[in-house]
Amino acid sequence: MENSLYNPYVTEQIHHVNSNVAGICYSVPYLHSTRSTQDNPNILNTRNIISLHNQLANEATLMIIPFEEIRLQGMIKVPQAYSHLKNSRVRLGINYSSLKAHYAALLELSNDFSFWLYDFAPPGADWRVMDSFPLSGIVLNESFFNENYQKFTFPFFMASFRERDAEVIVRSHEPRLSTEQLAALNITGWQQQRSEGELLEI
Repeated sequence: MENSLYNPYVTEQIHHVNSNVAGICYSVPYLHSTRSTQDNPNILNTRNIISLHNQLANEATLMIIPFEEIRLQGMIKVPQAYSHLKNSRVRLGINYSSLKAHYAALLELSNDFSFWLYDFAPPGADWRVMDSFPLSGIVLNESFFNENYQKFTFPFFMASFRERDAEVIVRSHEPRLSTEQLAALNITGWQQQRSEGELLEI
């Protein structure tokens, strides 16, 4: 039975190839609080999310919380304000442009926070940036997956992340392949896309 505490219009479920719902990804608009301060406008509504999630005693799913550029800058500036996100089930979603722009600062934060990359390998991306950062998950968009999954090198490419225990997720409206086929490609799960475009727009 679907958990009624999660609003399906503000979340995207992540299904693992070996289980049912393995994670919940929150949409960017839902994360915005109506409150603001001079130093930190549009405070993330993440404390309420963590509180709600932790009330569910039988809930073992991950919480993926997207961080667009302006909020990531706030976290880098005042990381202690986000200490409630130092949680074994929390993953912070970032995009490649933010990773590249703030690589050193994010590398330091990775000691306390866990990051997923949400626009894996955009055109012109520097592979070294993605390969050297301790990502705990990467998310392939539908077009990237469709263009590359039939290539001979694809499963070996994804295996380099699986060897580091990183999740490899495909975000799409519907799964193109069966769970067995995804697993054979070293894909660990599928995120049900509920809106058009990237989760984190540049």
